[in-house]
Amino acid sequence: SCGKQPDTTQPSPSAQRQPAATSASESFVEAYRRLDEEICALESTTPGPRLMTAEAWVELINSAKRGGVEQGVTVPPPQPPPPPLPNEVMLANGTVPNGGVLRRPIMAEKDHLAESARAELLDIVSNQFKAAQQEEFVARLSRTAMDQEADHFREEMIVHARKRALTLRKDFERLKRLYAEQDQLLSTVYSGAYGTVNEQTLDTELEAARDVRDRLGGAVEQWRIAGGLLRAAAKGLHQVVDYWELLRPSKSATETIELALDARSTCHGALMALEAAQAALPSVEIPYITVRQQSAVRHALIYLLTDMVNPARYQHTRDVFGVFSANVAKAVHWLHECYSETLKQDLDSADQVATLLAKNLREERLRHIGSRMP
Repeated sequence: SCGKQPDTTQPSPSAQRQPAATSASESFVEAYRRLDEEICALESTTPGPRLMTAEAWVELINSAKRGGVEQGVTVPPPQPPPPPLPNEVMLANGTVPNGGVLRRPIMAEKDHLAESARAELLDIVSNQFKAAQQEEFVARLSRTAMDQEADHFREEMIVHARKRALTLRKDFERLKRLYAEQDQLLSTVYSGAYGTVNEQTLDTELEAARDVRDRLGGAVEQWRIAGGLLRAAAKGLHQVVDYWELLRPSKSATETIELALDARSTCHGALMALEAAQAALPSVEIPYITVRQQSAVRHALIYLLTDMVNPARYQHTRDVFGVFSANVAKAVHWLHECYSETLKQDLDSADQVATLLAKNLREERLRHIGSRMP
């Protein structure tokens, strides 16, 4: 690597397998410079520590999913398990790339809303009295639907998290291959010792600088995960507000129910993404979002299908969604500002130090190589 002195006494198996990077038209010096520049550019992205963070996240949400399934099995129907506390690190979570909104499961509602229940909903859409009578029955249906839907959201998050880990794994494996090629190249010049005292000093300083950068890189990956999830929650809640606004002018009972189910599902996904974002940064207290607010939103989702029929409750739910959406949007802005003003600057600074040391070490080695090779 740009900071790693090759061990020529016992070359690694990977180094033995890899061919030297030189070609007929490329000199030794040119090959070394090219390899070292590639290595340093890739090291700058810290794929190793980011991969460790990403794989730990996959394992965390996998264990949360297994825990959720086990908990669900112990609860006999028709009584569904109570929803977890909004800040409970039971997760139900994972990463969503670029802040994408969690998608409602295809045809999921038909699975957990029997046709008789759907007919009941069609009947109460325009009847406040029937809606009040059937409130707890419909709430139980909603809890059951949300429990089943949660499994879909968890799985979707896990899939995205694994894709991210796979991307980082490819970069990390490429970096290891470059290390092996460089080690093999240098083994033809070095005999297991540093060429100069200055080279040894630069190498030691570079190793320390890389350690600092790597620690920051792992932390940045945590913030990347949390930021993507928080943006997903904000986008989802923005859609929820739009869905809810469309309910009142809707003339069709079927359309009203579909809009309500879309609002509930999208908001549920946003809640889960938000909880995941908080769990991804356990030592950071994200402002503007309170446990009480999350509880109020979850309660609104459970009673949403009957509350939408009552004008006063419809307005109250509208206010709950609107305030929560605005607060999560503020949290997104805060997280971005906090990252930009602290961790990003620290990483950029550490990367500049490591990159400069790597360049100096490269030039020192090239001088030594030039003196050894005619």
